[in-house]
Amino acid sequence: MAKIVIGLVGPIASGKGTVIDILKNKGYTPYSLSDALKEEIRARGLEITRFNCNRISNELRETQEADVLARRTVEVIDQDKPELVAIDAIRNPLEIKFLQNKFGAKIIGVVSDRKKRYKMFRERGTYTDEIQTFEQFKELDDREFAQAGEHKQQIKACLELSDVVIDNNGTLQDLAQKVALALARIA
Repeated sequence: MAKIVIGLVGPIASGKGTVIDILKNKGYTPYSLSDALKEEIRARGLEITRFNCNRISNELRETQEADVLARRTVEVIDQDKPELVAIDAIRNPLEIKFLQNKFGAKIIGVVSDRKKRYKMFRERGTYTDEIQTFEQFKELDDREFAQAGEHKQQIKACLELSDVVIDNNGTLQDLAQKVALALARIA
């Protein structure tokens, strides 16, 4: 069996983690570019906050290569040697290009209404001490969606590079069906 690699892109709390869970149930091994980033943040003795994740990821892309987090994640994938791979937390177009060149990765975008995403964000409880209001969430969302510069987070540009975009405004069952259809189309 040839290696199949699926990358996930989308704005904060759009349901990418749920798609990862769906893919895990289909036999995919999950990876996240955020794991490489958090490892770097811990190595620097910093607290893992959304602010530090954004700041350090942009700094790494500027001082090393724009696809540095993808490269670090691929090192782990190459060691593990899974046949089915799902990669989360892709936030820069050059990360996509690297994964496409390395594995022929197919990219699934996941989008959802901002108010639904805010509700999901609050429910999952990660970074909620930093972002406590809908206005703060909107500010973060806008900042991450289309930062200027090749080395920044560019969710919008990543969505534009997606092979398929899934609208996650329905039920979990709807999402699972959309993932299955997307896989049939691209994998």
